[in-house]
Amino acid sequence: MHYLPLLLTLGFLVALHELGHLVAARLLGVRVDRYTLGFGPAVFTWRFRGTEYVLGAVPLGGSTRIHGMNPHEPGVDPADPTNFSAQRPSKRLLVLLAGPLTNWLFALGVLLALYTSGTHVVVPLTVGTITPGSEAARAQLLPGDRLVSVDGQPLENWGGFVELIAQNPGRELKLGVERQGEPREVTVRPRPDERGEGRIGVSQQYVYRVHGPGQALLQAVAHTGNLVTEGSRMLGGLLQGRRSMANANPVGLVKQSSGAAGSGLGSFLRVMVSLSVALALFHLLPLPSLDGGRMLFVLVETVSRRKVPPRVETVVHAVGFLVLLGVVLTVALADLRQHIRRSRTASVALPDAGSTSPAAATVPAPAASDGGLPLRADGLGE
Repeated sequence: MHYLPLLLTLGFLVALHELGHLVAARLLGVRVDRYTLGFGPAVFTWRFRGTEYVLGAVPLGGSTRIHGMNPHEPGVDPADPTNFSAQRPSKRLLVLLAGPLTNWLFALGVLLALYTSGTHVVVPLTVGTITPGSEAARAQLLPGDRLVSVDGQPLENWGGFVELIAQNPGRELKLGVERQGEPREVTVRPRPDERGEGRIGVSQQYVYRVHGPGQALLQAVAHTGNLVTEGSRMLGGLLQGRRSMANANPVGLVKQSSGAAGSGLGSFLRVMVSLSVALALFHLLPLPSLDGGRMLFVLVETVSRRKVPPRVETVVHAVGFLVLLGVVLTVALADLRQHIRRSRTASVALPDAGSTSPAAATVPAPAASDGGLPLRADGLGE
């Protein structure tokens, strides 16, 4: 289990996100009343240049209280030039954007370090390893085969291949491949995994490569772009009903990421990159109480040239936060129920001690790498 390091990493990324808001606010002349690292009772407190810095008993995550962001906060003077709500819309947008931007820049920096120091990068749409006994092995796919199409539909990237396989559990699919430059066609029938998504048991091929600074920067930007594209595709699938919330929830992401994080420092850093970009994307969603929701109010004000009544904005953010919290708890409970149900099923299916009956043996699970993380924590970008 690698949950603890991963949760600490997520807490660090949240604290970094809030630090981005703090720095941007200070640079733009907006007062920051308090920055808290962690949560729970205060262990250590100090004040510097008008900002109170607090270390919580549990050093996980963080929060920033910007003066005037909550217009109903006691002691807020609307005429105060350091008040957040008194700033021009462009300044407020910059302060709100600074958190997600900090997460993106951090991910970019980690990727730049990985590429320049040398790391394994994927060979686009090329098969790397094949799980013994999987559908890919039965179809006689080989390492080095280049995937071209699925049922005649051309493939653009590995993420598109994963999505097509995941959407067709139990259905016969024809894969167009190239083997040593010669076109071939193989037939596979994806097996449903514990979430009901199709898997055939393949992973991408990797090669070790060292990049120069310029090429490394281009690769790092392209990689974060791939993460954004795949994250947007996952969100689109949720909105269209093609993906279940129970299959793409924070608990599931943490469980999948923990497996990749245990494979070494390089894998852990790639998990950190994926989580950082995911956090940036999440906060940019135009939902109440998130940065994206607050930015939406600023944009409405800019277009209409009228301020949204503070009471309306406060109520919307408060209700939105409660709804968002309710959704997260509901999804987490659904995931927990699924986990308990799978555990009970597995315990019933276990053979008696000493049994060697083939009928009692379970089918080997397909490799998770042909499903991978929705935000590709298992490898660098195409």
